[in-house]
Amino acid sequence: MNKPEIELKRERDFSDVFNASFAFISQEIKRLGKVIVLYAGIPIIIVVIMSTFYAQDTMTSVFEIMNQQGVVTSPDGSIIFLSILFGFLAQLFIAGLVPSYLGEYEEKGRSGFSADDVWQRFLKNLGAIIGYSILAFLIIGVGVAFLIIPGIYLSVPLAFLLYVKIIENRSLGATFSRSFQLIRNNWWKTFGILILAYLIIAIIGGLLSVPAMIVAGIEGFLVGSGQQETMNGDSLAFVITTFLGGLGQYLLYPVLYVIIAFQYYALREQKDQDYLMEKVSAINIEE
Repeated sequence: MNKPEIELKRERDFSDVFNASFAFISQEIKRLGKVIVLYAGIPIIIVVIMSTFYAQDTMTSVFEIMNQQGVVTSPDGSIIFLSILFGFLAQLFIAGLVPSYLGEYEEKGRSGFSADDVWQRFLKNLGAIIGYSILAFLIIGVGVAFLIIPGIYLSVPLAFLLYVKIIENRSLGATFSRSFQLIRNNWWKTFGILILAYLIIAIIGGLLSVPAMIVAGIEGFLVGSGQQETMNGDSLAFVITTFLGGLGQYLLYPVLYVIIAFQYYALREQKDQDYLMEKVSAINIEE
């Protein structure tokens, strides 16, 4: 039996935003997951591999210090650079694909679009996705430099930039203006939703790192108890757990962007009353 389509444009309170987000993820996890894997999978895999190498180098350095070795290996600078570069690309793809998916879902309905439709919408807005993301980062960075508070304030409306651009297809100036209009009189509520969403992702992501920490702890215990002579970051167990933990963290990011999307739709409905007007039009047609 087909599940009912989730109404995106609906005013929602604090808890309803999360309930609707998780209901949407539960319903669309296969299709949205397919989109993420197909089009963001390569940069995600690369950044996770680079991050695993970096974790290996870092752990090896720690182990060398613990083993009291005279020469301590420093993490490879090129790995750090590649981790940052592909981490930015992976985030860029996920941050653009989620609103592209929601835009198709809104316009064509749950069964009216394909993964390729999402990809085409993403490509159409690729320049804006890159440019707006960099611009938002710079604006928030400058805001943080001015006593931090301006950066925190600006981060709330700027969280909706890509949703306004990709879903509403507005110009640069109109996109910024619309983003600030949406959070007017709703800054604190939106800030609370964003903070809680980030905390959820951070906590779950932290839990995914626990296996690698346990493996490192076990190796440390074995050396300390004399059952193992030296420690190193190249053990297969450490590599596998680090890789899987990093992969899991990146696969959590779509959840964050879906939560932001549902707050965007809640604010949009509050401002525009699209859902209410559609219902009124439907009643008039029936009469």
